[in-house]
Formats: sequence, C-alpha cells, structure tokens
Amino acid sequence: MPLTPEQQQAVANHLKSRAQPPKCQVCGAANMVVQEHLTSPSAADEEDTPEPLVNVVCKYCGHVLHFSTSVLGLAVD
Repeated sequence: MPLTPEQQQAVANHLKSRAQPPKCQVCGAANMVVQEHLTSPSAADEEDTPEPLVNVVCKYCGHVLHFSTSVLGLAVD
C-alpha cells in the first residue's frame, strides 16, 4: 500500500519533532527520506497479521529504518 504525499510529510514531521535533524545510524548523513511504500513483515504465525511498517531510507548510503504505523498515528487500510 502506498502512502499519500500528505502521509509521507506527516511521518517526516513526526521524525523531525523527535530528532533535529534525523540522521542515519550508519553514516551520520542528515538526508533521510520517507519511502512511498510500506513494508509488510512476515508473521511467524499464519493467523497473525503483522503491522505494516514505514520505511525511511538514507539517500547517501541506503540504510533503511522501519517505523510503526500505529505509533506514527497513520491509518492504513
């Protein structure tokens, strides 16, 4: 499921409010971007439906961070 540009901006705003500026854990660059598509982790139990995750990637080294949609307050269907 893709995020709308408004949802992507809401994630970026959330992260900026928590870390100024958000920096890559690997290279220290401050050019993290919210990806359009969510990640759906596989569940250990077939009956579980894991929460989709927001991907934030470093444009310099490519390191990817995953964030909880529920903690970010995103409604995803």
